[in-house]
Amino acid sequence: MRKIVFASSLMLFVLLTVSAQSYQFSNGNWWINGRFVKQTMYTTNGVFSLRKPVSIDSVVNLQNQYCIPPFGDAHTHNLDGAYNLQEKIHDYLQEGVFYVQVLGNYGSGATQARPILKNENRLEATYANGLLTATYGHGFYPYEPLAMGVYTPADQMRLADSIKRSRKAENNAYFFLDSIADVDAKWPLILKYKPDHLKICLLDAANYAAKRKAEIPGSYGLSPLVAAYVVKKAHAVGLRVFAHIETADDARICAKIGVDALAHLPGYAWNGREETRTKYCSTPGDVAVFKKAGLAVIPTINLDYTKEFTGGGVVNRPDEQDKVFAYKRSIVNALLRAKVPLALGGDYYGKTVEPEIDTLIARRFFTPAQLIDVWCRQTPQLIFPKRKLGEIKKGYEASFLVLKQNPLTDIQAIKAIEHRVKQGKFLKM
Repeated sequence: MRKIVFASSLMLFVLLTVSAQSYQFSNGNWWINGRFVKQTMYTTNGVFSLRKPVSIDSVVNLQNQYCIPPFGDAHTHNLDGAYNLQEKIHDYLQEGVFYVQVLGNYGSGATQARPILKNENRLEATYANGLLTATYGHGFYPYEPLAMGVYTPADQMRLADSIKRSRKAENNAYFFLDSIADVDAKWPLILKYKPDHLKICLLDAANYAAKRKAEIPGSYGLSPLVAAYVVKKAHAVGLRVFAHIETADDARICAKIGVDALAHLPGYAWNGREETRTKYCSTPGDVAVFKKAGLAVIPTINLDYTKEFTGGGVVNRPDEQDKVFAYKRSIVNALLRAKVPLALGGDYYGKTVEPEIDTLIARRFFTPAQLIDVWCRQTPQLIFPKRKLGEIKKGYEASFLVLKQNPLTDIQAIKAIEHRVKQGKFLKM
């Protein structure tokens, strides 16, 4: 009998995708204010309602399953152009990710991808459209070699001089800004592809002058002065600014100049050696500064810089790795206590956010309730701050995932998604 009911439900879901506008969802456990509440929910014209509509097109029996808002990926380099786009859309939706923030891409790539994403209206993405850096700074690699068709590290080293002379991806995947005059001159180019936000690069910015003089490609970013000017101009036109950072001082500079979010946790690239801890790692005092400045943080916990690459292969350093994760966990806990907004992303190209989530679970960075809150609420709300999403409440977009089991009992239940509903319509996979 249960199989017959379930089969009927599946057929109903398909019909809903095509026709229904007002639904009644019965027998569901809904994630509301940090806990699951069993109640009947209604959706009308793609938004949640607690009051029964005058007319209901369909009633859906959720069979005591668990409903949470969809996930987001707040730091990726995917969805850059039409290449492999459908595969990545499928991968994200399969994992329950509806919202993606691209923090580094070709502006021309966004021009190709946006119409496809809009037409399908399943996965939604925002774009930075080029990294803002100094001449030959972070962002020149890897984009310039890729634009030249030079893919392997060995070939990139062999052709380093030719790469440095090339500018195929300039004013598209990266912009060179060495002065305030450069910012003003190139501002129309920066806005050409209509970015949803901007991404600046700071790499040991306190020592910018010496690094810029040495001109080792990829080892520096903007000067603090230029970075501050970019933030001011961006805010004047309503654009938020995300910052690639490396050191603890980089993060403090971002707080001072009004950056909106850190694309990494300070110390994400720490190698675990004590002699470099002070340079790279933040302190509890920094957390208070971030809170006061209104900074959000995308931790990118899974990125591991404790490994060494030698001629014989990769050398793992488990002691340093444990030390790094202990530091990262302590700062994340401090950010949680201070209620500094967090968002989850992996900083990947070719992979979804899944490896980041797996590491957060394996290393026990969050309780199940904390992970659901950060991934389902805070991450989508950072990506689309002006929309009512990421929560199951009256007037919010009726987008949610139906899980077979309770993720508070077993967090791996977030991977067993029975159904995906976006703005009141069931998505077909």
